[in-house]
Amino acid sequence: MKKAKTLLIALILLASLGLIVALSFAKPKPAIPQDLQGAEPGTIDAMVFQALSRGETLASNGIIGEHELAQTFDEAKANYTVLLATANSKNSVQTSPFSLATWTRFTLTETLSVVAPHVCVSGVCAPPAGIAAAGSTELLVPKPGGNIFKNGVEVDLQLQDFPDFVDGQNYLLFLDYDPAARVGAPALGELGVFVVNSNGTVTALVASSDLKNDIATRFGNSLSQIRTALGSSGSSGCSATSEQFCYSRGGEWDSSTCSCYIDPCLRKPWLCE
Repeated sequence: MKKAKTLLIALILLASLGLIVALSFAKPKPAIPQDLQGAEPGTIDAMVFQALSRGETLASNGIIGEHELAQTFDEAKANYTVLLATANSKNSVQTSPFSLATWTRFTLTETLSVVAPHVCVSGVCAPPAGIAAAGSTELLVPKPGGNIFKNGVEVDLQLQDFPDFVDGQNYLLFLDYDPAARVGAPALGELGVFVVNSNGTVTALVASSDLKNDIATRFGNSLSQIRTALGSSGSSGCSATSEQFCYSRGGEWDSSTCSCYIDPCLRKPWLCE
């Protein structure tokens, strides 16, 4: 009987020790700031509050954006400025209790055509606090959604069908453009964004649209033909013939210097082995 009692006490002590060890390693839930506890439903603060309440560090949601429409190339060029630009960096900021916006900073390489803005007027598209103004060779493009950290929680709002611009990628953009502020609103949404390929063609960001189909049918997605249709040889004054010849040889055209780079490994691969 004495042995059984001793064994019982030992087991109780062992269980208590295990509980103490478990509690010492348990990860406490982060304290929820007082100002988040009364957050209005649907706000970013409410998303953060719910994540903290569940002990989570990610609050994500998909959003749907509204945009204008252009069914043909002629309609698009009549209403929007057409630019060639290279994405460099992006920064997301909170613009209201309910929303985020991501501002992408581009290097502007060519202005193919200019149309007076109808959205970006009277400072409507001015960059918010935290976004530096565009430099003389830069372009800023905002779009809804983004990614920020708030109270230790990652808030991710992704605009459906309109992925973020890729740093280092060249784009053909149809924008509502304010040249004074160097800000272009993507009023056509993803419909007005085309990736510029190294072979001198463009690829629409969307899988299907009337504008995409019209450009493919009329110009074979050729950037050179699009430039000609816009009546532009490029703000750099480069020769369209030289550019097309560069692409035909498998080169990459730099419109800022009117020069062609051809990888020597393409013509003499044995030099690169």
